[in-house]
Amino acid sequence: MIDVDVLVIGGGMAGLVAARKTSETNLSTMVIATGLGSTILSSGTIDLLGYLDDEEVKKPLEKLNQFISRNPTHPYAIIGRERILEAFENFKEKYSSFIKYEGNLETNETLLTPLGLFKPTSLAQSSMIESTKENLENSKVLVIGFRNLINHVPALIAHSLKENWGIDADYIKLEGNETQPIQLAILLESHSDEITKRLNDLNPGDYDYLAFPPVLGIRHTTEILSELENNLGAKVFETMSFPPSVPGLRLQQLLEQPCTQNGVEIRLGWHATEIKTTKQGCQTNIIENDTKREISSKAIIIATGQIMRDEISVNGEKNFQDTINAQMFHYLKTDSELRLVSNGKSFENIFVAGSALSERNMIGLGTSLTTGYASALKVIKYLKEN
Repeated sequence: MIDVDVLVIGGGMAGLVAARKTSETNLSTMVIATGLGSTILSSGTIDLLGYLDDEEVKKPLEKLNQFISRNPTHPYAIIGRERILEAFENFKEKYSSFIKYEGNLETNETLLTPLGLFKPTSLAQSSMIESTKENLENSKVLVIGFRNLINHVPALIAHSLKENWGIDADYIKLEGNETQPIQLAILLESHSDEITKRLNDLNPGDYDYLAFPPVLGIRHTTEILSELENNLGAKVFETMSFPPSVPGLRLQQLLEQPCTQNGVEIRLGWHATEIKTTKQGCQTNIIENDTKREISSKAIIIATGQIMRDEISVNGEKNFQDTINAQMFHYLKTDSELRLVSNGKSFENIFVAGSALSERNMIGLGTSLTTGYASALKVIKYLKEN
């Protein structure tokens, strides 16, 4: 039997943000997940509010109250404006060990996508933040690709910049054997000087911006970007990308790092099958391969997202029970304390965070960030009072 104060089920953004917050208050915390989840597949950008009524939102903070009033069951409405802002501020403050997030909630940035279009977002990795439409207008841009790299077509990006936005853009393809973005990013961690050698003959200083796919390393992106700018004489940025995403991998590692530093044990390949709960605590049955385990905890945060391998049976006192299976579009309902609700009744010590809360108007990682943070605060409060 494993004994912890808080068990987090789910290893994506919501679960890891929650685990870091609870572990900061000296609550022993464990994270279990069947796999890495969808954060690693994301673009790595974090939205507060990108679109409303199918229109691009330029000033998300101004539109937030309107969105909440129209969507009273959305997680944003449950946790409230003040906690949302606190969660974003906390993220920018706490997560900057090897890559920084830049941007703000007052004005969305419009970043270049792999289709040559622009997408609004609130926070982006520092390597991507220069790719705004405002920066590229009236500038000369060289889009750089790698010959065998999948899901990145520099000719398409350059063409779209010219035809759709009137931006002066060219493109080139560098030789390379790597087909996967993560492979190339790992290679460039220690061989970024090869790019400088290949590009120097092409007069890169004639351009204002050099647009790379997001492959400029994983843990040393800031240093690689600075080195390229110094050697090539132009500003350098990464575009957004399709999954599998290097920025998503960076974000996953950025979220995991403070958890492990705080003593959080993260176990992948552990599948929760049943939760039994009373006011005294929770017992969670786990299967790891063919091995059965039990975890005892004072509280649980369910942050499984909308992708689950199998269902989880939840049993409370007096035959109070529910079954969780997000693959069946079973979006989880909570009360104002983010406790799991079934048949109008709340489980005393089971809390919920992440995308499984939102039946519609899902706002990507913004929902995961804010509900992960808020659920941790609710758990901390609950354990102090009980």
